[in-house]
Amino acid sequence: MVVNEQQSFRGTFLMYGIILLELPTLVLISTLYFTGKLGEDGWIALLIVGTLMPLAFILLMNIKLETRIDDSSFRYKSGPFQRSWKTLKKEDIKTISVHKKDGFMDYGGIGVRFLGKTKAYIFLADHVIEIEIGDRKLVFSTHKPREFEEMIESWKSSKR
Repeated sequence: MVVNEQQSFRGTFLMYGIILLELPTLVLISTLYFTGKLGEDGWIALLIVGTLMPLAFILLMNIKLETRIDDSSFRYKSGPFQRSWKTLKKEDIKTISVHKKDGFMDYGGIGVRFLGKTKAYIFLADHVIEIEIGDRKLVFSTHKPREFEEMIESWKSSKR
C-alpha cells in the first residue's frame, strides 16, 4: 500500500487575500505615477512594485508539499526550491505519529518553519504527522490522517 498526498496554497483564502492586498496597491501606485504625483523618478517605484508583487504571488502559488509513505520509507519534497525527494527509511525513524492539530498556532504559522531542531511544513490542514529522527523532528500537515495512520500501523505490525 502507498499513500500519496500533495498540498498547496492554490485555491485557498490565502491566495484571494494576497490578491485583495496587491491589486489596490498596484492601482494606487499606477494612479500616482500617471497623475505625476510620484515625481520624475516615479517609474522606478512603479517598476519595483509592478515586478515584485506578481513575483511574490507566483512564488506563493508554486509552494507545495508532496508526501509519500510506502512499506519501507517516508518521502517528502517541498517545492519550488526542493525538487528532489528526501527519503526517511523506516529503520531510521524513531517515532512517527499522526495528531489532530492544525499546526498554525503550534508551529508559528503556515509555510516552512524552522523551530530549533524542528522543521515544520504547515499548510491549511487539521492533522499533522510528527516524525522523530535522531535529535531532529519533522512535522508535516496532512489531509489524509486515516490513510497515514493505517500505514504507520502496518509498519508497527511488521516490526513485531
